[in-house]
Amino acid sequence: MQAVLDVVLPVFGLILCGWVVGKTPLLTHEGIRGINNFVFWVAIPALLFRAMGTLTVPDTVDPLIIPAYFSAVFIVFCTAIAVGRKAMALPLDQAALFGMGGVFGNLVLLGMPLILLAFGEEGLVAALFIISFHPLILITLPTLVIELARGQRDKVGQILWSAAKALTHNPVILGMLAGLFWRAAGLGLWGPVETFIDMLRGAATPAALFAVGATMTTFKIAGNLKHAFATVGLKLIALPVLVWISTRYVFGIDPLWSAVATVCAAMPTGVNVYLLSSSYDTYVARTTTAILVSTAIAIVTVGVLIGLLAPQPV
Repeated sequence: MQAVLDVVLPVFGLILCGWVVGKTPLLTHEGIRGINNFVFWVAIPALLFRAMGTLTVPDTVDPLIIPAYFSAVFIVFCTAIAVGRKAMALPLDQAALFGMGGVFGNLVLLGMPLILLAFGEEGLVAALFIISFHPLILITLPTLVIELARGQRDKVGQILWSAAKALTHNPVILGMLAGLFWRAAGLGLWGPVETFIDMLRGAATPAALFAVGATMTTFKIAGNLKHAFATVGLKLIALPVLVWISTRYVFGIDPLWSAVATVCAAMPTGVNVYLLSSSYDTYVARTTTAILVSTAIAIVTVGVLIGLLAPQPV
């Protein structure tokens, strides 16, 4: 129990710190955007570059984690659309956003720091397999459904091409690839440069968690609360359970990697769901509520999962 608290309490304490400061005049909306940009474009890529450049790849690497994870995601997404259409009478574009809220997690700003603390660098490798495909699949898929729902079949090719191009300038992907290239080339780091990168890497976790909390102050609870809580149920309960079953019993993934995949699945709804709903000007209020509520509840649910699944210190 103490080991779980040692991981979970500091993580969510930093999130709470960001939320409290974000509620004061000390941090404006522009300041919050600046912190997020620093984390996403500078600190996280530095962390990934250093990790990929020095990490010893474990023997348990299993690419099957990708189909194991995303097959569960696809089942939950399709089920959510069906429920949204039949039980909630949502139009197809809103049902797609409801489904996205149930499967798109905050894996970069919240998931990576938590997994690194709870599972170490080997756990981070497993998470990076999922993170590499996460935005590509889970932004593209609902976007395609929305465009088809609005009769824009001619945009399908354009959406797929845009998703592929986005990978070429995604800082998370670029940081990983740069680190892998650096290690493959056998290049070392000049002392001051190594210190500089290590300082940026050290800033990644606290700054990312602070940014999550500060960003929460820009959202508010609104819209149909039943829909929002249904999204939270899919994201924090249904998806982790299905991912755990898929990775452990269907695909037979290594237990540590299965645990990491399950914790990834249990991350609260990510901000990209709000960004997509805002870009289409629909389902915005219920999306923001789902992000807020799922982040608050995840303090408990993620803590329980880490207690059950993370390696315990000897």
